[in-house]
Amino acid sequence: MLCTMLAGGSCSMTMGQVTEDYAPATLKRLPLEQLMDLEITSVSRRPESMLKAASAIDVITDEDIRRYGATNLPDTLRLATGLHVAQVTGSNWAITSRGFNSTTANKMQVLMDGRSLYTPLYAGVFWDVQHTFLPDIEQIEVIRGPGATLWGANAVNGVINIRSKHARDTQGWMMQGGTGNEDRGFGGVRYGGKIGDSTYYRAYVTTLNRDSLSQEFSGTDLEDEYSLTKGGFRLDSAISDTDELTFQGDLYTGRFGAGLADDVEVGGGNLMLRWTRHISSEESLSIQAYYDHTHRELPGVLGETRKTYDLEFQHNFKLSPRQDFVWGLNLRSSHDDITDQGPGSAFIPASEVLYLYSGFLQDEIHLMPDVLTLTLGSKFEYNTFSGFEYQPSIRFAFTPTNTQTFWGAVSRAVRTPSRIDQDYLIPNPDFATPLLLSNRDFESEVTIAYELGYRAKWRSNLTTDLALFYNDHDNVRSLEPVGAAAFPIILANGVEGESYGAELDVKWQPAAWWRINVGYTLMQTYLRRSPGSRDANGGAGERNDPNHILVARSSMDLPGNLELDVTFRHVDELAQATLSDTPSYSTFDLRLGWQATKDLELAIVGRNLLDEAHPEFRRVPTREVGRSVYLMATWTF
Repeated sequence: MLCTMLAGGSCSMTMGQVTEDYAPATLKRLPLEQLMDLEITSVSRRPESMLKAASAIDVITDEDIRRYGATNLPDTLRLATGLHVAQVTGSNWAITSRGFNSTTANKMQVLMDGRSLYTPLYAGVFWDVQHTFLPDIEQIEVIRGPGATLWGANAVNGVINIRSKHARDTQGWMMQGGTGNEDRGFGGVRYGGKIGDSTYYRAYVTTLNRDSLSQEFSGTDLEDEYSLTKGGFRLDSAISDTDELTFQGDLYTGRFGAGLADDVEVGGGNLMLRWTRHISSEESLSIQAYYDHTHRELPGVLGETRKTYDLEFQHNFKLSPRQDFVWGLNLRSSHDDITDQGPGSAFIPASEVLYLYSGFLQDEIHLMPDVLTLTLGSKFEYNTFSGFEYQPSIRFAFTPTNTQTFWGAVSRAVRTPSRIDQDYLIPNPDFATPLLLSNRDFESEVTIAYELGYRAKWRSNLTTDLALFYNDHDNVRSLEPVGAAAFPIILANGVEGESYGAELDVKWQPAAWWRINVGYTLMQTYLRRSPGSRDANGGAGERNDPNHILVARSSMDLPGNLELDVTFRHVDELAQATLSDTPSYSTFDLRLGWQATKDLELAIVGRNLLDEAHPEFRRVPTREVGRSVYLMATWTF
């Protein structure tokens, strides 16, 4: 039932202004040797070189997104080393890193321009409503492993930070659209302009419509079409020499097919305001506030309306010549109303206000400047579900030369309870006696993570990035009988275990016109009952992960203004004790692009070309993701 529920001044508007950020003829790929020096912000909450970051991180750049021919965010994330992305239904994906994947994966923190996409309903992300105009994305930073010290609870297995471009970098008109056999229609329009000398803005609208998936073996159309339309704006203004203001927002509406049931309807919007003061080159502070409204209607199951208010303060400064210090505070309230609850399940109480109060501090100590750095920090927070939580970490980065970095970390992270964990009953007690009872004593899941990494630029055209991890998990969710009988049961914390693995990313540029990227992930997870637990399946229901993932990409610039991009993916079998195993699969995607004119780019894209269809995540009924081909055009003017 849970899976069913969730699957479900004066404006200088120069018409001929040419966008300089995306006009295909002006796009230049970063040289490979500069790619590892790419500036990132997710590891330390301040700009730093990717080469020297003490964390396992991969970056999907705007150029990666363009050359993949991506039409939606989840498919874009398939490019990141260490992420397992599996499409479950026409509109639902299971996405996580380092294990514990499920349709309700709950151990990744996902942010878009600093706004948390987390829902307290099940401690995860509704990926089906996270669409945006993809050319406006600057980069997606994917941290593998805990980021809880800075980003808070639920950043247990990683952080996905989606950063959009400054409005200054998206000036002029852009139109992008396409059609194909599975992606029936997609596209968007964006205009960016300028007000005065120091204020830039853009507005966009984008839409997509995807065909339904078919049932495994029978080929029956399961009528789970995916349709979403979204519009928004961003305004960036330098209000003084030291102060910047960002104001942005989005509105969306969508409809997802649900087979024989009525369609799922979604809608919502958000507004965010951020003020940043650069006091000096070494000190800055910012205040950010946002409001997020979401609504999801699953006929016959429930309707959920959620209003979230969030206020955050951050201060970066030099504590001493050798110490970079950052601290911050966060207040959040999230109010939900769950109505129209059907006979299958219920949330009791039907309305709840959840509060989160948190603070963090982190001291980056340069023991040997430019050579050895030690980072200490912790997050402290209070949440309505589990009360006080602490999430410390200690990290080091050893950079013996300008081309290599050894790093390591020990972190404690928690996955705090959600409404599902504490307030969910099956079936609805207004209709029948529940077999699954609510449990307000459900506690946070706890992970102690140990990591080691080595990142190097061997030559100007060859880089490698290796990360090893070992995680000790405790208090993992279990299903426990309440009495001597098998039912009723509650969600409790009766599972423990370990997970370990390795992630390797290799980038090689054998010629100026050819780049190759290979990402490999090895992952093992072992779960078992804690002493006294009577969980029926030993936590098997909490994970559905492959042991191996391989993603290899080749990008060629060919004569005649042609581009050829090929991406091969192999995902190992998903061995599952409570459901049937999902078989391994291999496939490749292809994009052939042509720069027709300075401002017009045409492309043909093929997805899943090695077979007609394959399952990526078996459920009941299991869908198959089919081969797709689509045409795509991008025009700037």
